[in-house]
Amino acid sequence: MGAHVPPSVYRCGVCGRLVESRVHCGSSCVLLLDGGRRLRLSKLMSLLLRHRPELGGLKVDAEGFVEVRELVEAARRLGLRWVREEHVKAVAELDSKGRFELRGSRVRARYGHSIPVEVRYEKGSVPDVLYHGTTPEAAARILREGLKPMGRRMVHLSSSIEDAIAVGRRKCRTPVVLAVDAKRASEEGVEVYRASSRVYVAKYIPPKFIRLLDSGESL
Repeated sequence: MGAHVPPSVYRCGVCGRLVESRVHCGSSCVLLLDGGRRLRLSKLMSLLLRHRPELGGLKVDAEGFVEVRELVEAARRLGLRWVREEHVKAVAELDSKGRFELRGSRVRARYGHSIPVEVRYEKGSVPDVLYHGTTPEAAARILREGLKPMGRRMVHLSSSIEDAIAVGRRKCRTPVVLAVDAKRASEEGVEVYRASSRVYVAKYIPPKFIRLLDSGESL
């Protein structure tokens, strides 16, 4: 169950945008970061910004931010000697799940923390149903006790069944997908926040809002 290698990142020589294709604006682009290096840097950024900043000698602020240049220095100390600021910015800007946020000269993880930081999420509309991928053993417990952070600050919910399956496959080969009646939970007082375009978070989801995904529900 190896990690999926993301596309390489290129810079368009015409408009200057970071893109995932070799041609943009009708012209060939310059390779900035190949898929393998992008994956390695993304994993290291997640580790340092979510769980172990001390490994890189980093001090995150109360909201989880560090200076991009300090993160670059940490990555180099930890063996990724090729990393530059533009690489960190590319990983953060193009992450398909919105894992990272750039704000001026700083960067942070948007969700997934086990360290004590407070990310302020804006409340907004919540989909009728969200999804959570897990192991069959954990699913049985969740259906009894509800969804708890289990070592992280928040519970993670996926906006699509496909994403939930991908999350579950990090834990086992044949994951179970749970459906969460998110809108009903929100209407009954459970605070559900949008952390990115594809991920929602909550501090706890009671079991009455959770069910096994119906086999008839579409992917």
